[in-house]
Amino acid sequence: MYSYHFRIDGAQIADPNNTQAAFTAMPPYSNLVIHGDGPSYYDAKNVPHGNVTRHVYHSDVTNGERELYVYTPPGYDAAKEYPVLYLLGGSGELPSNWVYDGRANFIMDNLLAEGKAKPMIIAIPNNQIIHRNHPEHAQLTFDIFEKELRNHIIPVVDESYSTIKSPKGRAISGLSMGGRHSMFIGFRSLDIFANFGILSAGDTKPEETLSHFLNDPKVNDKVDYLFVGQGTKEAEGFFNARVQGLVEALKKHNIEHEYYEGGKGGHDWSTWRHLLYYRFLPNLWKNN
Repeated sequence: MYSYHFRIDGAQIADPNNTQAAFTAMPPYSNLVIHGDGPSYYDAKNVPHGNVTRHVYHSDVTNGERELYVYTPPGYDAAKEYPVLYLLGGSGELPSNWVYDGRANFIMDNLLAEGKAKPMIIAIPNNQIIHRNHPEHAQLTFDIFEKELRNHIIPVVDESYSTIKSPKGRAISGLSMGGRHSMFIGFRSLDIFANFGILSAGDTKPEETLSHFLNDPKVNDKVDYLFVGQGTKEAEGFFNARVQGLVEALKKHNIEHEYYEGGKGGHDWSTWRHLLYYRFLPNLWKNN
């Protein structure tokens, strides 16, 4: 999978002849996907498929209408209770990116058909809570999105679907900025989350920013699964500093976690698809 764009008279544009374009608030780009002899793990296959539903709700936090995508597994039964993964996008992305670019629903369908994962609901909210160009974006985004999660997103999901309404039944994960949301919000919200997937994210000063989590003497009792992952090429570049900062802090404080790098990709969808399919989703809820 390759990402590219054209630059014409200084303006970046997507390839007008390629319908595989990224739907983000960032400068547009196109995707080139080279398939093998058959469908890949992120493609639609001849297996039972779940449903993806778009919800639009009013937020008192942002004083406007917001959207939320929810995947329900094949054979969803309202008489059963399901764990919920809250899956977040990167800076500038829309919740639909995890569907159209990340293929999270097809990845989940294929894992379930292969018997490699447990049935779950995947909720994909809009974590673009404040514009990425706002001068105080880094200072405001975490507090505001935590309010959105607590006041609206989780209640909408719990009211609309049959969910396990406890920390053990909830996970939060995201890529890049969404990984930082998952880390900075999730690690201070152990009353609502017990499972975490930090994808292509971390922090270079975790002893300062995550001290409450790192120094909690009961943290290993509160966390069921903590995954930190990045792409092979990311580990060779500047993104690695944040990831390794987090991993080294977790090791220092003897916090149980899984670290993984693989997929041969960089800071792109080939990596995040790989991390979901090969590591995070198969190990999520394994002990439940």
